[in-house]
Amino acid sequence: EMDVEASDAPPVEEFAAPPLAEEEAPPAARAPPSELAALLGPELYKMEMVDAQTAQIVSLDTDAALAGKKVIGLYFSADWCPPCVKFTPELVSFYQRINARRGRADQFEIVWVSRCRDQQSYAQYFAKMGWLALPPAAAAGEVGQELSRRYGIKGIPGLVLLDAEGGTITTDARNLVPKDRTGVGFPWKSPLHVLYHALVPRVLRKKVRGKLLELLGKVKGTRGTVPRAA
Repeated sequence: EMDVEASDAPPVEEFAAPPLAEEEAPPAARAPPSELAALLGPELYKMEMVDAQTAQIVSLDTDAALAGKKVIGLYFSADWCPPCVKFTPELVSFYQRINARRGRADQFEIVWVSRCRDQQSYAQYFAKMGWLALPPAAAAGEVGQELSRRYGIKGIPGLVLLDAEGGTITTDARNLVPKDRTGVGFPWKSPLHVLYHALVPRVLRKKVRGKLLELLGKVKGTRGTVPRAA
């Protein structure tokens, strides 16, 4: 595994943002962003095939793109990293297998947090995945660096699993996928995570998480860093 400090992410060339897939609603009509949108930003990219030979990147609203997803993976990876190049096809197969399960189809999504060095590398590597991605400027900028700090990403590839509310399920999915290729234990929730969700109502969980994010924001403002979330 290749160590990559979050603060040392390589610069990304200017990347023209694709048009939104749907016309944006007027500001007054927009709902408050979800925990996931607050974490990842307002838009995600998706690679779509135009025809058999041509693909294009489209921009999607984060909440719309993740609606109905039960598990969201954050995949930290780059085309220049040999372990990433080896792991990505394995993760693609795992992603397809999980989303093909009867009664649980398409409940697992992945958001790629790129560490590619330029626009061409980003597009070529993205074409091999089949899931969503942060815009390259966001991945290389404050959003990507904050995600790396929050989840303790010291090297790539890295795979973090979140629940639909943005809560952490595991930060070690990169090592769990090869150990459980059929996904029998997926998403590998800890007993504490299961107990917490069983006993604490969702409304209360959202309030607790909101207070925690507010506290983390204050710590960031006074110390310049945000401690890793539990």
